[in-house]
Amino acid sequence: MGLKMIRRTNLKSEKITHIKKFTIQLFTSFKGVLGILFICWLIPFLAAWPGVYVVDNVFQMKWFLEGQVNAHHPVLHTYLLGWILKTGRYFFGSYEAALGIFCLLQMLFMSAVFSYLLKKLEGYVSVRFRVISTLFFGLIPYNPVSAFTATKDTLFAGFFLLVVLKSFLLADSQDEFFSSKKEMIFFCLQVFLMCAFRNTGIYIFIFSLPIFLIVCRKYWKRMFAIGIVSVLLWLFYTGPVYGILHVTKGSSAEMLSVPMQQLARVMVEGSEKLTEEERETIGMYIPDYVLYEPRVADPVKDTFQGDIFDEAPLGFVKLWFQVGVKCPIIYLDAFLQENEGFWNPFMKYPDPGTYLPYIPYRSADPQMWGEARKGQVFIEQNSWFPQIAYVYEKLTETGDYNRIPGVCFIYSIATAFWLMVAGFMYCLKKKRYKMAAPFFLLIGLWGTLMLSPVVVFRYGYPLIISIPVVYAMCRGMGKA
Repeated sequence: MGLKMIRRTNLKSEKITHIKKFTIQLFTSFKGVLGILFICWLIPFLAAWPGVYVVDNVFQMKWFLEGQVNAHHPVLHTYLLGWILKTGRYFFGSYEAALGIFCLLQMLFMSAVFSYLLKKLEGYVSVRFRVISTLFFGLIPYNPVSAFTATKDTLFAGFFLLVVLKSFLLADSQDEFFSSKKEMIFFCLQVFLMCAFRNTGIYIFIFSLPIFLIVCRKYWKRMFAIGIVSVLLWLFYTGPVYGILHVTKGSSAEMLSVPMQQLARVMVEGSEKLTEEERETIGMYIPDYVLYEPRVADPVKDTFQGDIFDEAPLGFVKLWFQVGVKCPIIYLDAFLQENEGFWNPFMKYPDPGTYLPYIPYRSADPQMWGEARKGQVFIEQNSWFPQIAYVYEKLTETGDYNRIPGVCFIYSIATAFWLMVAGFMYCLKKKRYKMAAPFFLLIGLWGTLMLSPVVVFRYGYPLIISIPVVYAMCRGMGKA
């Protein structure tokens, strides 16, 4: 009887050991993590079938189908989305099926990116951390929802994460990286694709390039060559390629959201401090300044006179500076209110100060467009699992997660920002100065967020998914 008990105990122990080994192998292999993430995301995706098709996508499809693509949204994404949806509709008979294919491909890409990230961090972080990160990417609702949301921001987040990861590995193993032409070419391609899926990507890279040259001073010529090649690729793409495709220029208003908000705020709250000429000039540039909303720039941006600005941009800059000298407190307040969600982790959503959802879960509603919906492509969601869709909508768009104490911090871009700041300060304290290269990419991204017309989750999502790299940078240089 005793021998049987011992054998059973040994068999049970061996079984537990095998399960433990299998689990570790599953969570530490590239294919295993990819499969886990894709499976975790599949049910939420079917619950939101065929994916989340937002307002930006409506404009992009109209431009693509009419052959008049605008650079307001990344051109590569517009063509990618348009081609897949048009081709998918031709073969499968509906835009719904076509969008489903697009979202499935995007889910596969993002799960591969996260799996590649955790595989490359092997030796820098513990197995436990990689398991926790896998569960985070797989189960936190905004990760699957982002993966099947058809905006350019998801693909940008994936390529941005790859660039940050490669920058970390580059800084850690410079001899190995710069001795490989393949690695350098691949990095140039990653940088280009990062820029191609968000127009501000090129500014983030150029902002970071001087730090890369300092960090990689032993190989500064090769790093400089990488920078030149990346910028030339971007110039060729936005020059001759745009010309061949007849891409029209985006509005100047997109990069002037903060100055417009500041001038409009002065007109609403402090116009008595201005001269008559200054008031008239502001009204000329921003006719609807009375529609000023602190949290979103669209009401004043929609009627901004871009043609007048393009004729004499220095005149606008001069006006903005003159008014700012007279009303610095109003300027500062307008700036901080517009982008509060990017620096204040206690911000809760949905934000009553803006009509845009922080994390959209429902696709663009044609009923909200009125007559403007004619000629537009709208895609209806038809959930396979309505009850699950209800839960995910509560945990994203409607903001019910705020009812759970502390959970709002997990959803906050500002939380990721302060973790980034803490990581940067920690690396400085430990004299890990080479980590400045990847950190400056993150700082550059956050800087562009602070100039955004509104705070939405997808803009800052790349900061959140870069946290594992920040943790690895804080752990120290060189594999364990």
